[in-house]
Amino acid sequence: MKHALTKTRTVLRRHPVLTITATVLLPAVVATGAAEYTVRGVIHSRVLKAAPGLGDDVAVGVAGGWALWDLAHENIPRLDISSDDAQVGRLSQVRVRARLDNVRLGGTTTVGSTRAEVTVSTRSLAAAIRAAVPSVAVAAVTTDPAQGTVLADVGPGGLGRLTLRPVLADGKVTLAVDGLTLFGRSVPTDRLGIAAGALGPQAGAPKEYPLGLAATSAEVRSDGLHVALTGGPSALSDS
Repeated sequence: MKHALTKTRTVLRRHPVLTITATVLLPAVVATGAAEYTVRGVIHSRVLKAAPGLGDDVAVGVAGGWALWDLAHENIPRLDISSDDAQVGRLSQVRVRARLDNVRLGGTTTVGSTRAEVTVSTRSLAAAIRAAVPSVAVAAVTTDPAQGTVLADVGPGGLGRLTLRPVLADGKVTLAVDGLTLFGRSVPTDRLGIAAGALGPQAGAPKEYPLGLAATSAEVRSDGLHVALTGGPSALSDS
């Protein structure tokens, strides 16, 4: 190891140009790295302002190159966003994976198109039902992918079975009350204080999804509810 270091010093002494080049390039590389970190921080901040429901632990990646280079050209071909703790209406701890294409920077940051995949676990669904109907005890939530339904054991001792079905309409997904059984017999949902209809958005929640997104599919799987969304041109908030 000492021999290698001695040899390197000897080479640098024999070639002063290499020494000067190294002295100049090292601060430049450090400065570029710092600038890159700052630019990525600005992009991360703008994404959070545009979609605060993504939560605090959000990863924003610049695909295919350096953000600093993209900033110089005021165009980012693609941003990848991920969060495992997003909030969507009543739904908390939602997993989100999104892709933003053709992000143009300037006075207003615009996005050419967006695609997102949202996964709502059975745990999150249980929390949403409790939030929608606080008077109803929810023992457990499972899914029936074959029937496309969400099943909640509700009431004292979980003796009731509430069946919910995702409904896609006007680019939004809600959980419609499909039925309630007690000891295997159908009973009116008002027995548990649940009106007929759907567990809609929470009061005060935004009427539109962020980034101009609209749901295109809702599928019940073994691990929960999977929703696909797409969006066209939109703007990221700069304030």
